Amino acid sequence: MSDKMSDKVTDCCNVNKNFSAKEIEKSAQLKRFSEWMQADVELRTRLSKGEGLTSEQEEWLKKIGVSLDMDEISFLWKHPVEVNAYIMFAIRGRKDELNDEINEIVKKYPLLELWGKYSESRCAFTQILEQWANVQSVHEKFNAWRKRRIASAKSELGYFGMRLGHPSFSFELNSGCSVGCWFCSFATDKLSGTLDYPERRGEVLSIVRQCSEIFGKEVASMALPYYRTEPHDNPHYIDFLKDFENEMGEVLCTSTAAGHDIEWVQKLLDYYQNDRSDQIYYWPRLSILTLDMLKKVHTAFTPMQTKDIELLIQVKDAARPKITGGRILKEQAGLREVEDFSSDDRITLAASVPQGTIACVSGFNINLVTRRIMIFGPCYTSNRWPHGFRVYGEASYNDENDFPEVIRDLAERTMFLSPPKDSVLKFRDDIVFRATQDGFDLATAHQLHHFKGRNRCGPLGQLIAEGVHTYAEISEILHKEHKVNPIILRAAVQQLFDDGLIDEIYM
Repeated sequence: MSDKMSDKVTDCCNVNKNFSAKEIEKSAQLKRFSEWMQADVELRTRLSKGEGLTSEQEEWLKKIGVSLDMDEISFLWKHPVEVNAYIMFAIRGRKDELNDEINEIVKKYPLLELWGKYSESRCAFTQILEQWANVQSVHEKFNAWRKRRIASAKSELGYFGMRLGHPSFSFELNSGCSVGCWFCSFATDKLSGTLDYPERRGEVLSIVRQCSEIFGKEVASMALPYYRTEPHDNPHYIDFLKDFENEMGEVLCTSTAAGHDIEWVQKLLDYYQNDRSDQIYYWPRLSILTLDMLKKVHTAFTPMQTKDIELLIQVKDAARPKITGGRILKEQAGLREVEDFSSDDRITLAASVPQGTIACVSGFNINLVTRRIMIFGPCYTSNRWPHGFRVYGEASYNDENDFPEVIRDLAERTMFLSPPKDSVLKFRDDIVFRATQDGFDLATAHQLHHFKGRNRCGPLGQLIAEGVHTYAEISEILHKEHKVNPIILRAAVQQLFDDGLIDEIYM
């Protein structure tokens, strides 16, 4: 871990030292009430209509540790949009960018202001993840490829793409998933196998070390111990977390939809919270699928025990939006349907475009059960890429002995420093091309890119947009027919390539 990241971790460790015990307790209760309100449609409906709590609801809230005055937290249902914006900006350390309307609401509610300050103190942890995007690999081609995936994500995913940390590896300890969430963006197949970790522990740790040697320890440490899998499906999942931490010096995150297994959740809490010298890790993250699951979690743990972990309320009636991919695929055009790029309507339209994907890894997915490697990166969910990531290459290995050769070869044939001369040049598949008088525009669901310089590069954009010419053919056409300087052309194509705007799937 770099010195800057170490400083951020120290900031995270000091979060609770900046607040009194009473303030922390109130923040924890407010978080719990917010979770319950998101999941309980009956409670949410009564509050939105200005009706008071029933005696049963009051009793239940007391049972799960909520004793706050409802008037003091009425901002949750009176100003939900403004409150969400306030908290999101606070978590990212950007409260100074909020408008006067939101600031006036905050002044009226001391508990909201406290919640914002408590959330703001966690922004260092968010910044740690965002700094992952700046980590360099010792593998030159992978480093350049990953930079392009980061640029591509910012282009097609908008604000969400700018927040991604882009971990470089995901290790899957299962094949398939037993949960089968109705909204699963990855539409994962049913569970078909789990890694016998005690039996293959030596092989797994050898592969982790080899990733570190080939791509650099800091890059290999930026990993997820799951992806299209449910950690709970493997009984030795936590053993892998401990071994990875001992081997690489990093604590991996956990996201699970198995909140119904309270003993499992407790083991995860013990791993992340015990014996860490006041260090705070905001894991595990629990996807709450039903109201009954939330009841179990809220009954088993006090607000203080879950104050630092995220509960994603994924109940069907909850207000939380879902990514329209995988099992609920519905592609949305966003800014790509705009004919007039100078129209002010584009701003309103961009704000209405959904997040686009839950994918975040730009690198290698390694399924340790099937011994399959996939190179992939996040993209805007579409009919072509329904799971929200592009696949650039795949390969299989036999064991830890041939793994280094297989992953090196896979990287060599899918990752480039410049576009190969014999490859067809085309724009990324999510992009809409529009010629302009002095150049061209490229539109994604979230972003508009403007390019000028037709007098220097000729119809370069049009030729790439046609998607049938190789790099060599385009160079010849522009040089012979339009007298384009080859040096200027190479620089222009390289810039488009480095910005992640060129399709690399078929190179």
